[in-house]
Amino acid sequence: MIYAPKFPLKFKQKRFFENVSDTKELVKFHLTNLLLTAPGEKISDPNYGVGLRLMLFENITPGTLSNWQDKITDAIETYMTYINLGQVLIEPLFDLGRVKIKISYRLLQDTEQQILELSLGVGESQAGSAAY
Repeated sequence: MIYAPKFPLKFKQKRFFENVSDTKELVKFHLTNLLLTAPGEKISDPNYGVGLRLMLFENITPGTLSNWQDKITDAIETYMTYINLGQVLIEPLFDLGRVKIKISYRLLQDTEQQILELSLGVGESQAGSAAY
């Protein structure tokens, strides 16, 4: 697993940024990055990413939600082989113009269940409840 800088960015030494030191926090960072990256956005791997923001412009139906769950599941199983995926729940909040996504998972070496929740709305620059 690749380490990532801690946000907001802080210098640890003169030339280095402080990295995320907790494995659970690092996995959440990578999972959030996978969900919010659009396919084709990562130059080294054009298939990387789910592109949740692009999905927000689709007509939301039960079929659409099932398709989103499949895309999320496939991406996690392909790019995050160091976690066991539990559930992927997607809840449209029509009155707020948002979609709430809840993903439960465990790290392979851990029995404690982890949960990532994102709340996305059309026109937002970042995930509503994500820490990054």
